[in-house]
Amino acid sequence: MEIKSLLILILLSFFVLSCKSTDRIRKSTHSIESKEFKGISEYKKGNYEKAFHLLKEPAAWGYKGSQYALAFMFLKGQYVQQSTLLGMGWLGVAIESGVKDWTEHYDSFYDVASDNEKLKIDKIVAEYIHRYGLKSQHVTCSKGINSIKLTSVKCHKYGTLSILYPVDVVE
Repeated sequence: MEIKSLLILILLSFFVLSCKSTDRIRKSTHSIESKEFKGISEYKKGNYEKAFHLLKEPAAWGYKGSQYALAFMFLKGQYVQQSTLLGMGWLGVAIESGVKDWTEHYDSFYDVASDNEKLKIDKIVAEYIHRYGLKSQHVTCSKGINSIKLTSVKCHKYGTLSILYPVDVVE
């Protein structure tokens, strides 16, 4: 009887330990894409608070349009505290999309930074690519031209299981 109880205890322990949660999260791609679309729409209307709350999740999941909008919210201090460093971090990860205009914006800001600022920017961009980049968030993006002749980036999550890092709001 003692061996049977011990085996049951071992099996129950194994089951409980194997069910522990991980730091990976599943998320519907439709939900992410919808928030990005609504967030960018609110940003264009100047509703920065609403835009920020809609865009921070898709940006964290690796969606480039959201990352680009957050970059300018931080660079300009729109709803969030102005931060060149955080703005450049978001802009640096957004340019993984390969959009020429976005890369030109990044380069023009980077070129006027001091050597010390460039070191900080390089560090935060590397960290943001690690957290929110295409590979780490399992995202693919394609570029196109929308109806008003602006570059449009459509991203899609090909792996639903990812780590969701928080969005920094202070340096």
